[in-house]
Amino acid sequence: MESRFRSGFCVLVLFSCVCIGGLGSVTGENRKPKNVQVAIRAKWSGTPLLLEAGELLSEEREDLFWEFIEVWHHVEKDDLDSYTAKGCTTIILKHVSSLLSEQLASLLQFSLTLRSASPRLVLYRQLAKESLSSFPLVDDSNSNLEVKETLEINENLETEKSDPLLVGVNPKVPAGKCCWVDTGGALFFDVAELLLWLRCPTERAEDSFLQPELFDFDHIHFDSNIASPVAILYGALGTDCFKEFHVNLVQAAKEGKVKYVVRPVLPSGCEEKVGLCGAVGATDSLNLGGYGVELALKNMEYKAMDDSMIKKGVTLEDPRTEDLSQEVRGFIFSKILERKPELTSEIMAFRDYLLSSTISETLDVWELKDLGHQTAQRIIHASDPLQSMQEINQNFPTVVSSLSRMKLNDSIKDEIIANQRMIPPGKSLMALNGALINIEDIDLYLLLDMIHQELSLADQFSKLKIPDNVIRKLLSTVPPPESNMVRIDFRSTHVHYLNNLEEDAMYKRWRSNLNEILMPVFPGQLRYIRKNLFHAVYVLDPATSCGLEVIEMITSLYENSFPMRFGVILYSTNFIKKIEISGGDLPASATKDDSKVEEDISSLVFASYSFSPALLVLNLHLE
Repeated sequence: MESRFRSGFCVLVLFSCVCIGGLGSVTGENRKPKNVQVAIRAKWSGTPLLLEAGELLSEEREDLFWEFIEVWHHVEKDDLDSYTAKGCTTIILKHVSSLLSEQLASLLQFSLTLRSASPRLVLYRQLAKESLSSFPLVDDSNSNLEVKETLEINENLETEKSDPLLVGVNPKVPAGKCCWVDTGGALFFDVAELLLWLRCPTERAEDSFLQPELFDFDHIHFDSNIASPVAILYGALGTDCFKEFHVNLVQAAKEGKVKYVVRPVLPSGCEEKVGLCGAVGATDSLNLGGYGVELALKNMEYKAMDDSMIKKGVTLEDPRTEDLSQEVRGFIFSKILERKPELTSEIMAFRDYLLSSTISETLDVWELKDLGHQTAQRIIHASDPLQSMQEINQNFPTVVSSLSRMKLNDSIKDEIIANQRMIPPGKSLMALNGALINIEDIDLYLLLDMIHQELSLADQFSKLKIPDNVIRKLLSTVPPPESNMVRIDFRSTHVHYLNNLEEDAMYKRWRSNLNEILMPVFPGQLRYIRKNLFHAVYVLDPATSCGLEVIEMITSLYENSFPMRFGVILYSTNFIKKIEISGGDLPASATKDDSKVEEDISSLVFASYSFSPALLVLNLHLE
């Protein structure tokens, strides 16, 4: 009995070991390879995606920022809490896309993925901390709360000292408040206090002398009065306090009481009050993208692997990216796949086997002369060019035979040859709608800004009902060179010309044939043609030293028969100052009685010029 028990116990132990070993082998086979992921983490905590979306909209147009606030206020908060983080991101992009065109909405989605607006929200955090620190916040009714807040401030200071590179710490507002209004002279944490301040003109007048500084990136309401006192709202879209403050400040801005400004910020501890969709991205760490970081791991252990055999069920080519109309060993696989689509994997495996078996070491030289052009044609005609280029790059010895037998399109070959004539070997060229881009100086964010400019311009053209093919041509045209010169219509009666090349006797010996323009001359020299082709109009005050120098220069050019028609527009500096002082109207003395106008030197010159222009030029030249 005892031996039977022991033998049975041994069998049970052996069976258990076999089971455990089998499970271990199964788990070992199903174990996934360990991947290494590298990311650059920002030195500030995450920012809400909802506030980032508003900042991206303001970069497009400032009024879209205020429209987005109104749209989000009409969304039910209970419905937003039922979404997941992914669902909240989708609903945010849905409301953002409703305010933009399809192309600009897709670009904004990409910018939101890159978190490109996060640094601006961090700047708003810093401004919010300065706003809170500018006023002593003391609450005598609750000393324990004051002690608790003092401890939290000390903890933040210790954290900043321990990590000096830490930036953008979320501000902490006393008494659990999530919004406040800064007028420069006071902080209002309750709407009732703000309404009292709005009803008292004297307090608003006193705070107007202590207005906070505004910046170019601030969101100023379009109904605000520039001369009104500034009221800056710090808070996050989605909180109840933000909505209450916003409604009252918008009404006050329309009445001309305040200059309404919004600086989005989500204080610490207000994540629950803003809701799930309003806090998405605020609690997670922020990874920076677009910096081209790479972690290269090198394995010093050499392994010998036999890759001569093709594994069953693994295809080296994708039917979506390959040109299957080409014949391979007598088979046209596009026809076979049409008849048997359920056997795609087996058919492609068979094609891979045929391609691999056709690889020969005795390929003729003429079969490889157009291999580069054939490879480019295969990639261009694929439905997914990047995927096709990756597969050809990784499996080139396997597909080289099929590439060499591909029928080459002459148009693709001619285009490649034309590009090689413009670009030297080893050089790279990048162009956006015909505009060349320096690859060495470009980065992801700069490229994103350039694409945004092109899409914004295309969106403006589309609003004018211009066809898409015409828009592409307009975007590809070379922009005209920028010039800071002022354009004046030389046909205006206000321009007084001193000479006329077509009528004056001193130019009668010149030829009047316009074909003289085609004759070669010294570089930079004008053609001596008896036509008013070139004009030079000078706007000057003849009573100033600068004006006299210009008149002397005109006289010198005129005496040397310079082939140009000279014109002048005379003005009086004193008379223009009087017009500016009167708000753009003519002085009262000039409208009632012109004889009583106090004439300065410029006015006397005007009268002399009207009497005899030649005598005036001669006198000024002699002086």
